[in-house]
Amino acid sequence: MNTPIMLAVVGLFGFGMANFFWKVAGVNNVYSPSFMVTETVIVSVSAVLLHIFQKHPYELAPRMVGLASLSGLATAIAIFSTMLALRLGGEGSVIFPIKSMSVVVAVLLSYYFFREPVTFTKVVGLGLGVSSIIVLSR
Repeated sequence: MNTPIMLAVVGLFGFGMANFFWKVAGVNNVYSPSFMVTETVIVSVSAVLLHIFQKHPYELAPRMVGLASLSGLATAIAIFSTMLALRLGGEGSVIFPIKSMSVVVAVLLSYYFFREPVTFTKVVGLGLGVSSIIVLSR
């Protein structure tokens, strides 16, 4: 297995655990913004430690600061919406599959902006993935 695939699998488990923790927070009626602040502080501290460990200065072009800010805003909206849905009694087995359809958005944007090829196999895979998500969310 190549390194990018292995790292993607690590990301899969990391995001899976984070999603599960959102469900635990929802079951315990946690105020989502407080949870988000704590989560974000830990992510920020981790990023600073990575800079220190890798001995790399902070560098980000102004245009990328804007993009990172938009990404942060999109993430905040997504986390808050997901946590609120879970807190309001949404079942994880329904909410998480619906949220996972975000992969379709990423694939379509990658195709449009980066002209990444969308092969027949990828279309079939996306179709199967979306079909499974629809089945899981019922």
